[in-house]
Amino acid sequence: MTAHNRSLKVDVLVAGGGTAGCAAAVAAARRGHSVLLVEEGNCLGGVSTAGGVNEWFASLDGLGDIFEHLKTELDRYGARFGQFFNSEYLKIIWQLLAEEAGVTILFHASVVGADVAGRRVTRATIVSCSQFIAVEAAYFIDTTGEGDFAALAGAGFLQGDPQTGHTLHMSLTCLLQDTGRPVTPYLPPGLEPINTVDDLPGLRTYRRLPDGRVYCNMTKVTRHDPTDPFSLSEAEREARRQLARTVHFLQRHDYPTYVLTSSGAKIGIREGRRIVGDYVLTEADVTGSAPRDFEDGVAVATSQIDFHSLTQPGDAGRRQRVEPYAIPWRCLIARGFDNLLMAGKCASGDQVAQSSFRMTPTCCAMGQAAGTGVALALEQPAGNIHALDVARLRAALVDAGMELDPARHIPYAP
Repeated sequence: MTAHNRSLKVDVLVAGGGTAGCAAAVAAARRGHSVLLVEEGNCLGGVSTAGGVNEWFASLDGLGDIFEHLKTELDRYGARFGQFFNSEYLKIIWQLLAEEAGVTILFHASVVGADVAGRRVTRATIVSCSQFIAVEAAYFIDTTGEGDFAALAGAGFLQGDPQTGHTLHMSLTCLLQDTGRPVTPYLPPGLEPINTVDDLPGLRTYRRLPDGRVYCNMTKVTRHDPTDPFSLSEAEREARRQLARTVHFLQRHDYPTYVLTSSGAKIGIREGRRIVGDYVLTEADVTGSAPRDFEDGVAVATSQIDFHSLTQPGDAGRRQRVEPYAIPWRCLIARGFDNLLMAGKCASGDQVAQSSFRMTPTCCAMGQAAGTGVALALEQPAGNIHALDVARLRAALVDAGMELDPARHIPYAP
């Protein structure tokens, strides 16, 4: 049994400081509850900050006051360009917002264990600086992206294609900056040059932003498992090889005066585990001819089905416009548990549905719903997340600026 160096007790533990986790932590803490937010990296924001994905792929209105705050602050910095933004400012914005709400932030920390009694998680084990920390909480929210904590607790999960197990591909983004003079492209030995757009390994997404930088989302790593340590490490290495090749291509064709200035501190993972909730959102739910609503809808997703080919390079795959649809509260509650929730990419859905609802703005709304829900459960006190008055939760979210009627949202399919 692990010997813990220290222990503490909080109302809510949020595992993962990405967009969903930050929103969940802020939503619960600003109502006066003690919240510990655990993050493996050195900043908040996850894929949108450390991951270098500087684009929001969804409609941006009616997602709640937390997401609205992000937009407003980025605009004040002059750091937002429509759907694109400067992630260095977003790191600051998230941190200050969480601090103002009273969130306890623990960086450089991973959740590595979960104790369960009956239908309740009782304790999480965290490791940081080679120390083990035991944390008791009334409620636990998994926003790790890959469903790490819920899996540790024994929750059921789905992963990848039902037949092959292949997950949506991973990508490493980068930024280029203009030097004002021609540069000499260089490709290290052993790396194959890219000579045409058709030979690009991933998407053809490269765009010059108003601040002079070029944002590139062009790598594609398939047939790797983001929940397997060695497979994930190889995915990172393959992505960086692809990055070197794509920069070499861009310098020879489109941006002869630009150099590589930064890349994501971690690869962007589109899909890991999808934790099985009280309801599993399906492809049929999200592809109807009219906006799909649910009585317990607590967030609205607007993005197209963004189902990249699981095996083919380039931009092959399925893109399909969908009508905005509600995400049920039941999709944020781990099946078989009374105090374990999840929000973001690891929410409950099949692979096709997840390819739409995994987008960052939607994750923010899900996180705010999860954090508000556990706060209300603590205040009732419900004692059990299933006893929560969902009508009260929906009303609280509306008061916080969330538009819960899917028909009032705009589909996003660029």
